[in-house]
Amino acid sequence: MNLLGEPGVGLSGGPGKPIPSQADLRAARARVWSLLILLILVAVAQLLDWHQSQDAGTGGHGPFPTAFGAGAPLAPEHVVRLKTDGEALEHGLSIRSTDSGVTAVNVRTGKEYWHYERSNTSFVWSSVRASDRTVVAGFDDGRLVAIDLRTGKPLWQVQVQHEPAYRSVELVGGQAVTGAHGAVRAFAERDGRSLWTAKTPKSCPEVLVYTVYLLADHLSVVPVICNTASLKRDGYNLLLGIDNRTGEILWQRRTADPELTDRADEHTLAASPDPEADSMTVQLLDVNRHGIFPRAAFSPDTWDAIASGDGIVVSATDYRDGSLDRDTLLRAYSARDGHVAWHLRAPTGQEYGTPRIADGRVYVVRQPSLTHTDAGRRIRADLLILDVGTGHLLHTLRLPAMTTRNDDDGDMTLDVRDIAHGAVSISWRTWEGGLLIATD
Repeated sequence: MNLLGEPGVGLSGGPGKPIPSQADLRAARARVWSLLILLILVAVAQLLDWHQSQDAGTGGHGPFPTAFGAGAPLAPEHVVRLKTDGEALEHGLSIRSTDSGVTAVNVRTGKEYWHYERSNTSFVWSSVRASDRTVVAGFDDGRLVAIDLRTGKPLWQVQVQHEPAYRSVELVGGQAVTGAHGAVRAFAERDGRSLWTAKTPKSCPEVLVYTVYLLADHLSVVPVICNTASLKRDGYNLLLGIDNRTGEILWQRRTADPELTDRADEHTLAASPDPEADSMTVQLLDVNRHGIFPRAAFSPDTWDAIASGDGIVVSATDYRDGSLDRDTLLRAYSARDGHVAWHLRAPTGQEYGTPRIADGRVYVVRQPSLTHTDAGRRIRADLLILDVGTGHLLHTLRLPAMTTRNDDDGDMTLDVRDIAHGAVSISWRTWEGGLLIATD
């Protein structure tokens, strides 16, 4: 029936659809734009992944260099002088980061063996570590890249996070360990599989891994620096005990500068006091899956326990005049009880650089004592190799003449930097200027 009361005409079909309102139209348009934006973001991400996959590696030039020796060089006889600095020394290769990637230089010839170049060169900082098989570099655009040491070819890469930040990486026990947003993460050295993620406290969203100590019973002790670049949060140092199979954080402890802590043996850390602290006591800490417990302590003549390893902690001191600028005495302490094991004094007018401990030996440079008036002077120094348990001199190698830095602010002390595969790298404490590699 129509509006006039007359019978209506039957029409086929159902009721008509209501006209959409303006709000409905705006909501529909918003859904379409959201979908388009999502598709664009996916396409951009795929394009970036494709672009980053175009990173170029030259591969090795010539045969893979042979190692200098099967172990640490008990009696090195040759010295190679490199023009460029290196961040890692492995199997006859000096490896360093560049403005565009990573390069490996044949130590014997000084020629580039391989280089890896990033297609995205907007990053500034990178960190490089190496094992006898793999080089891993962490870039400040959040990308972690692994390269085969022998061939120079990329193995894998992973985007740890998208926020730009300096990215340190440590390579230990077949794991590449790095910091991420609010976490410490570990990846398999050879294939990049994610192995574990250890969440840091909410007060530590920015994580910089300082180093990794691999201890007994599947325990990794990881000193991290929290909030290094944050303007809103206080920075502090944290020591994490992590199960290196699962990533479970077994314990955590706030600590002083991580540079003051070192691994003395598979159960012990040596913690030096802060230079500004009143106490000069070095703590020997028993470390296990349950936590950290003081075992013993000793009071060196100066604050810095410089080298630890193989059950010995070596402190460079000068108690005759109380000077912190002249390390004329090496004193070694037992990592078990803190008792003095041995000491070695430099001849008059000589001092020691920073030693390193490896394979039951102490490697240290002995050089003339210098002041800033000696800037630009050519000096001759000696590399000493000592038995770590007794301090007995095993070998002495005369180093070629080195020219001290002209910078008045530079430290003119030669230090042993690295020991690997039959070679010892030596440079000025500032890591600038000449670099020597002693080989057997």
